[in-house]
Amino acid sequence: MKTVIVKVGGSLLTLPDLAMRLRKMFATLDSDRIFLIAGGGEATDVVRNWNLTHRLDEKVAHWLAIDSMSLTGSLLAKLLPDAALVVDHRSAENNAPKGGVAILVARSILDELHDGSREPLPIGWDCTSDSIAGWIATQWKVDSIVLAKSVDVPNECAIQSGPESAAVDAHFDSVINGQMPVYWCNVRTNPESVELWKPASRTTADDC
Repeated sequence: MKTVIVKVGGSLLTLPDLAMRLRKMFATLDSDRIFLIAGGGEATDVVRNWNLTHRLDEKVAHWLAIDSMSLTGSLLAKLLPDAALVVDHRSAENNAPKGGVAILVARSILDELHDGSREPLPIGWDCTSDSIAGWIATQWKVDSIVLAKSVDVPNECAIQSGPESAAVDAHFDSVINGQMPVYWCNVRTNPESVELWKPASRTTADDC
């Protein structure tokens, strides 16, 4: 069974027709099961402002930002009532049978994974929801990951000449480490176009 993790960028949560756009994107994916992770968006910006005001410890700010993704995940669950909101791997698999969609509560999933003997997720503001989604994808060994964004897929020249924040955060490539193909979709302009951005280099993972 092919499983794909889709990271829904927080900026997309401002779209009034986001649910329809996401369903159009889902229809293009050659996958049996879809796990969604919502970016923090404006909810995480609140934490950034708290951090500036209160000079929070880096680890405290990091986990508060991840907590904000639980709020945006709950919003996605309201927008996609057929998708289950899940807190661990078992419930994700049970609530997203073939053809199903599950929305991951990021904090609970990360707590579960950190309880094991896996390499921990990087800490800090330069580890965003892109890397969080990628890290979960590698730990669960899914077949591929899709980054659903508000911008077009970047090319390597643009990444090398411009800020990493224009594409993904600084940890994303090292977190994925070529273990699976990474796809890109500009949901804001064309939700039915999902492009291969980075092919797998360490495995023979199936396309999404």
